[in-house]
Amino acid sequence: MRILHTSDWHLGKNIEGFSRMDEQEAFLNDFIEIVREKNVDMVIIAGDVYDSANPPARAEKMFYDTLKKLSSNGERITLVIAGNHDNPDRLVAAGPLARDHGIIMLGTPKSVADTGDYGRHKVLDSGQGYVEVEIKGERAVILTVPYPSEKRLNEVLYDAMDEEEERVKTYSERIKSLFDSLSEKYRDDTINIAVSHLFAMGSEESGSERSIQLGGSFIVDGACFPEKAQYVALGHIH
Repeated sequence: MRILHTSDWHLGKNIEGFSRMDEQEAFLNDFIEIVREKNVDMVIIAGDVYDSANPPARAEKMFYDTLKKLSSNGERITLVIAGNHDNPDRLVAAGPLARDHGIIMLGTPKSVADTGDYGRHKVLDSGQGYVEVEIKGERAVILTVPYPSEKRLNEVLYDAMDEEEERVKTYSERIKSLFDSLSEKYRDDTINIAVSHLFAMGSEESGSERSIQLGGSFIVDGACFPEKAQYVALGHIH
């Protein structure tokens, strides 16, 4: 299975009043050509499709046009998760229509993809935080954790936090608990992947990402990610 991972397009971004959408459109056209030339089976977009929760109409059109071209009439699976800049509900609003084109869109850690046909491929199983896909006879289990804000993370873990000790865990420890639980879905006969939008320890900020960390509280240790994952597709730092 040939996978291409990307993230942080920030469509609609302005720098000091100057729109970057012409540059972004050129990038998207190049990206589509790369996907076609490399005969990619699955594209993973790991968050921050847009630069704001209320993107301009042109940015949304660019995104939807790109998804349609990437899909190639459902020949290719595209998985999209929300980042901290995206409005989760708005990002996935076209999900039911996108399904026919092989596009899976997930807004929050609690999002669940419908099972069934996605273009020419299938979602065999799904639940909060995971999806199992079949692409050309190969199966992949993908753990999906769209941008886990403190609130969203607590919503996912609340039922499991029976003891006070669990409730006072750090953000990084809770992310690890979530991935530890979800990784039980991995199997020896599947390609095992994890997708999220997080600030992983050791990442270097370039200055292009507006800081959302408070004293490092939202930085996670690399040990948080599942040992059995064969590939971890992250977004956020660029």
